[in-house]
Amino acid sequence: MTPSLSLSQQEEKSIQFFREIKHDLGSSSMIKIVKLVRVVLSQIRKSLSHEQATIFITSLPSVFQLLFIANWKYNESNEEAGSIRHLDELIDTLYEQDRKSGTCLFHSEIDTLNSVILILTKLDKFFGAMGLKIFQHSLTQELKQAASSNVA
Repeated sequence: MTPSLSLSQQEEKSIQFFREIKHDLGSSSMIKIVKLVRVVLSQIRKSLSHEQATIFITSLPSVFQLLFIANWKYNESNEEAGSIRHLDELIDTLYEQDRKSGTCLFHSEIDTLNSVILILTKLDKFFGAMGLKIFQHSLTQELKQAASSNVA
């Protein structure tokens, strides 16, 4: 007898989340999309205290748990990592880290800006639907402003 694989609603929504980002960015690689989401989540994690991050992890779907904790060094203090309070800081940090690492997930600062705004907007919507609030208020406001100016 073969066990049937059934995805939970949360897992289905997670898959849909990645498909939407892949479509919206016009990417042909789901691997690249997962890497993009991972670097954004990793950077957001660095702006949380260990206690906040631990509480947040328990509420996430399993695939996001894995991405959220990727490359996490528990003894890394937030002062070392650098707390992100504003969208421009996040974009600058991600672009700089991408250049230093040589992974080349982002082609330019504009590409970083567009990708990060899209990913953060989708994450905010996805996590908001689950009743989770991960972003600081100032970052959420900047994100809404940036997203609306991109539409205009």
